[in-house]
Amino acid sequence: MRAGPFLVAAVMLAACSSDEAEPATSGASVTATVIRSTLAPATDSPSADETPAHQSPELVVAPGPCTPTIVSGRSDQTIEREEGRREFVLHRPAATDGGRLPLVVDLHGATGTPEIQEVLSRFGARGIESGAWVTLTPLALGAITAWAVPGTVPGDDIGFIEDAIVSIVDAACIDPQRIFATGQSSGGAMSTYLGCQSSLFAGVAPVAGVNLVRGCEDSPSVSLVAFHGTLDKYVPIEGLQGWDTAEFVDERKFFRGDLFGIVESWSRRNGCAGEATITTMGPETERYEWVDCADGTRVVLYLSDGAGHTHPGAPFPTDATSSIGAVARDIDATELIAREFGLIS
Repeated sequence: MRAGPFLVAAVMLAACSSDEAEPATSGASVTATVIRSTLAPATDSPSADETPAHQSPELVVAPGPCTPTIVSGRSDQTIEREEGRREFVLHRPAATDGGRLPLVVDLHGATGTPEIQEVLSRFGARGIESGAWVTLTPLALGAITAWAVPGTVPGDDIGFIEDAIVSIVDAACIDPQRIFATGQSSGGAMSTYLGCQSSLFAGVAPVAGVNLVRGCEDSPSVSLVAFHGTLDKYVPIEGLQGWDTAEFVDERKFFRGDLFGIVESWSRRNGCAGEATITTMGPETERYEWVDCADGTRVVLYLSDGAGHTHPGAPFPTDATSSIGAVARDIDATELIAREFGLIS
């Protein structure tokens, strides 16, 4: 069976033992209980617009200075839900002035883990080094650890991720107005789906996954910063239907759309004006930006010529790039996401 786009994280397993892997810092494991009485199904339809309406929790935080109760550094966290115990890793910088920090939810690819994603994106380490944001890296369920987006595995991963945020919004001193999601491949699809279905996110930044979820033009405006390679054979920029995929994918529902068609649907959703402006970032990458969008949102696409199903600037091992394509080296997706969302200047 030919490997589907959601299986790309398997090639990253070797990278977890790389010298570039972040050493774990000391931190306590904290368990919270957040159980919902109703769970909205996440995968009944191939379209994000056609799924049952999702009701996100309201994040209410106390005014005034915030004192974190979760230790700084890297810590393992769990919450209890109707489907059982769910796990995530938290990276929190040391507290400084009693203020609240932005949150980045960083989602691994299928067959991946938080540890693999930590090596791939380095969001957790960079957030701690800069002191600029908290990173929440959750773990998907099942043997293949794929995220529940339309046409794939069943489940309520939107509810899980939202509940994880609820459990740490005060304990880690999170600014509820500055919550963002990113991810690679299946994680990129999940971040896109969160931008369609959840009201908690100010912006999403899918890597090699924005066109794995249909557009959601009827949803409120949310910033989008997407990354893609022109030679991504797993999620081609022109879209693909009827391709042999892994057993967990329902081929009747699994969606791989035209990249520019999906991104342009986000520009319409956000009320952006006219055509995209194009900036050359380097020998491989062009930046497309749709301007004058509603509510201060933005729509940006970084398209890397010759790059494959990879995270630009990531420390992919050689055997990984041979199977999933080249890595764009003229940009650093993690740094650009942080800059696009105002986490760093």
